[in-house]
Amino acid sequence: MNTPTLLALGALALLASPAALTAQKPDSTASAPTGKAGAKADSAKKKPEVKPKIDFSRLKFMEGCWRGRIDKDTDIEELWTAPAENLLLATTRYLKKGRATGYEFTRIQAVDTTVVFAASSDGKPEDVYPLKAVADEYVLFENPAKSFPRRIMYRLATDGALIPRNEGDGPSIELRMLRVKCPGADVKLRP
Repeated sequence: MNTPTLLALGALALLASPAALTAQKPDSTASAPTGKAGAKADSAKKKPEVKPKIDFSRLKFMEGCWRGRIDKDTDIEELWTAPAENLLLATTRYLKKGRATGYEFTRIQAVDTTVVFAASSDGKPEDVYPLKAVADEYVLFENPAKSFPRRIMYRLATDGALIPRNEGDGPSIELRMLRVKCPGADVKLRP
């Protein structure tokens, strides 16, 4: 496909996005506020910004690319983004002999006044776990309504390994993941 065609497709996708539709189609029922009274009414409508319950930089120990072994045939890869003020994202792949057999999308996010760990695997609905505790290079999330996992925790071992652990009804699952070079880290960027 040539560049003009790609640009045209990109423009169509942008125009079809809900944000672009909203921007193109102003709400005819709304009127622009005027004067001091209008400015006060506009500021009263704005929801105040809520600060996260924790300083997300405390989760920096999770940032990066990690790889571990679940059993003799199955590996796990987790790629965690750098923490923003209110959000940390991860993708996880489960691999057997280089073939992906499962995946998970995870977020640690400030939602209103709480912080949650939310994960969705293989397209299933998201499970949500509120923050229970955070300490140096350790974080714990818990959802008492779940049978397994009821608790999800991550900690950084003294040797630099990331240790995720799931607890609940039944045996606990703990993995040991080592930091690896992130995919694409060796790709040369064009000037």
